[in-house]
Amino acid sequence: MNPLYSLALLLALPSGVPWHTAIAAQGSAPAACVRLARSEPFPPDEAPMPKYPEPAKAAHVEGDVSFHFEVGSGCAPEEITIDDGPEMLREPVRDAVKDWKYCGVPEGQEIRAVIAFRLNCPAK
Repeated sequence: MNPLYSLALLLALPSGVPWHTAIAAQGSAPAACVRLARSEPFPPDEAPMPKYPEPAKAAHVEGDVSFHFEVGSGCAPEEITIDDGPEMLREPVRDAVKDWKYCGVPEGQEIRAVIAFRLNCPAK
């Protein structure tokens, strides 16, 4: 028998919780989220967030990824540089930020931003 099932049964029997409820509770994953924590000195007009990489979730990797770039032609970020953050989360940030838009911001303006990856987010 799977050790997880054995543990669920042992915990469920004395507490009066049905064994199938205990097993289902053991398998539920916490809600993960990704959000823009900061963008200075201007917020983006459009900012699609990166997807939380499944390997990072499985490895319980979370944290903040800080980066900077210059606003280029067409309102788009150019020369995105990752300053800090977990290695597993850096590439998804770089890929997502390529699609951000900063319309009305002068070309050449430096933007510094942080994207936060969290594994245990409050329910919405």
